Amino acid sequence: MPTDAASAMALARKNFNYLAEAKDQAQLAKLRLGAAGYNQSLMKAGWISQEQVDQLNVELDVACDARSSTLPSDL
Repeated sequence: MPTDAASAMALARKNFNYLAEAKDQAQLAKLRLGAAGYNQSLMKAGWISQEQVDQLNVELDVACDARSSTLPSDL
């Protein structure tokens, strides 16, 4: 477990690397939900604030958008 907010946020950002494993939009959506849930759990455990969760989620959205643009479109 993290020892401070900076460590907690670094661990959360490390989870963004898993987005690269998405094979399609559905899998990307599941990975995004998992990462967002992890961010929320860090806040509930008292490691980070709501503002930090919001920041992580903005970064997560950017990372998901970047990955989504490289995936084949669902027709």
